[in-house]
Amino acid sequence: MRVSFSSVLKGLIAVVALAGIAIGLYAAHSKLPGLLQELASPGKQASVTPGQEVIVAIPKGASLSQVGSILQEQGVISSRFVFKLVALIRGEQRKIKAGDYALKAGSDAGLVLDQLISGKTLMVTFTVPEGYNIYQVAGLLEKQGIISADEFLNTARDKAFLKELGIEGPSLEGYLFPDTYQFRYSEARDHKLIVRKMVQRFYQVYDEHVRPIADKYGWTTNQVVTLASLIEKEATASEHGLVSAVFHNRLRLNMRLQSDPTAIYGIKPMGAKITREDLDRKQPYNTYQVSGLPPGPIANPGKASLVAAVKPDEVDFLYFVARNDGTHQFSPTLKEHNHWINVYQRGSRAEKQ
Repeated sequence: MRVSFSSVLKGLIAVVALAGIAIGLYAAHSKLPGLLQELASPGKQASVTPGQEVIVAIPKGASLSQVGSILQEQGVISSRFVFKLVALIRGEQRKIKAGDYALKAGSDAGLVLDQLISGKTLMVTFTVPEGYNIYQVAGLLEKQGIISADEFLNTARDKAFLKELGIEGPSLEGYLFPDTYQFRYSEARDHKLIVRKMVQRFYQVYDEHVRPIADKYGWTTNQVVTLASLIEKEATASEHGLVSAVFHNRLRLNMRLQSDPTAIYGIKPMGAKITREDLDRKQPYNTYQVSGLPPGPIANPGKASLVAAVKPDEVDFLYFVARNDGTHQFSPTLKEHNHWINVYQRGSRAEKQ
């Protein structure tokens, strides 16, 4: 009698399936004492409406029993016993992935197990653009529902927390590195954890690309970050090294930096129209009124500005004015600078005088 290939294949599939079931049943049988104990002690269960969304955090390294207890306590499943039994029979007790999940109360144990195996966890993602100051970062996080602006600003000015982070200054300004950040849903509730990650990212970049040069010349971190923040607010395109050179040259000649953004820091939103009254206002950050660097950063600089702060281009420029195309015209003398003002600004006030 001839036996077809399809018949053989079907037989093999049946054997494999039976073997899988047998292995699962064996695994369940080996855990039988524990399962019976869990069946005898049903445990706690939250009072929630079936179908209600529940955010569940599964810790890294949690055992199957711990996962079952968490799910039952939060009302996602009705029985940790059934959940554990399903996982053992399916042989998937070690496939559960840690993370935060949006689950439904009163769900089927098998469906919940599928979700926990999928690894489709809830994540909170946000991006801090280069040049944002702490007020803008606070507004960004509030808009995304992560933390209120006031609460973030209070954290950013917490002296004990600043000391813990090793930051010398009145706030976190300058140390919240511009980047894209991703956190587990439950982690995003820890506001200090968010700040720590941003500051850690700053130090990763600073220590690798900036600190060796800064230490060579005896520049403090606050000095470098403060200068970098001015460069960040003034430079466009690939001008970071040129803007840095202007500021370095002015500092060397004891000329005021006259950086427009410093005139409104902490007074007006960044990007607001700057008036003559702003430039004439006497306040510590206004580099039209005070010599040298302001007392601290006015924004959070990116890598290009941080590097430029310690590696200015080797040019003799002292002035720059906007060309109105996203770039600047740089000049070594006031006479040349005034010429370009007439060309690009049609007699209006220069960006640098």
